[in-house]
Amino acid sequence: MKLLISTLFLWFSLTNIHAQNFEKVDQRVGLYPKQYASADQLADQITKDFKSDIDRIRAIYTWLAINVSYDLKTLYTGEAKINFSYTDQEDLQRKLTAINTHIVNKTLRTKKAICEGYAQTFKKVSEQMGIPCMLVGGFSKVGVSDIGIDPTVENHAWNAVKINNKWYLVDATWGAGYINGDKWVQRFDDFFFLTDPNKFALTHYPSERGWLFTEKSITKKQFFESPIYDKSFFSNGLKLLSPLQGELFVKPNEDIVFTIGAIEENITLYYIFNGDKYSEKLEPICTNEKCTFKIPFTQNRNTELILFANKRTILQYKVSVKK
Repeated sequence: MKLLISTLFLWFSLTNIHAQNFEKVDQRVGLYPKQYASADQLADQITKDFKSDIDRIRAIYTWLAINVSYDLKTLYTGEAKINFSYTDQEDLQRKLTAINTHIVNKTLRTKKAICEGYAQTFKKVSEQMGIPCMLVGGFSKVGVSDIGIDPTVENHAWNAVKINNKWYLVDATWGAGYINGDKWVQRFDDFFFLTDPNKFALTHYPSERGWLFTEKSITKKQFFESPIYDKSFFSNGLKLLSPLQGELFVKPNEDIVFTIGAIEENITLYYIFNGDKYSEKLEPICTNEKCTFKIPFTQNRNTELILFANKRTILQYKVSVKK
């Protein structure tokens, strides 16, 4: 009974916090200066304008997402290594703090950053306002080439923020836009603001599993063996029932069978195999609870399968020919 009550309390807390309308916060932050010299200045501005922790956290997220562009040059060339020595743990902490402050100030001044810049700035401004915040290092997967790998070096960073004694997940980097080819497209998206942990864990995996917050614990191996979920999958309210493995082993002329939760009438599904010229429309067979559809595999080579909802990518799979 205690577990049930705790689960219900968490559900109501998540529901209430996500039910808030942040339109006024976003509009006010849209009038802020495009640059700040320090985290203190941005924190002071937000503290003056907003009273609740949730509005203040939203203000940080919105400012970063609409003003800071992803630094593609650093992404492609790599970050310059910072070498330093230290005498003891206190000296180490002091120098690490100085490095992080430099990253934050550079992000605010240049309006460019990779994920660490977004996350360090979010953390610093949060803490300046007395809101507990952690930088979470870990892994993300964005393309079919990520399926089935086992990386040892972290490739992403985001935040966990504590509001009303509960931790929530935030990724201002993914809220700021996306890479299209060799260009950055600035496009505000609040899906990764206080995201449901069970959805967040489909695209992010922390190095320390305690920052998952999911209903069921998953391993890093399970994370990388799952399909690639795109944001449109969540925005369309979809639920994947099968297949849950990201790599599909299929014989030529065999059907790939999918089962998903019930879909809205205004959602049209399509698919395409990598290398095909045109996408194909799907005709799901639906009940009140789920929909099923079959995709014929007519290839005789390993490929990739991409699914769309209203012509926006929702899922990606690796397809391997079964011997």
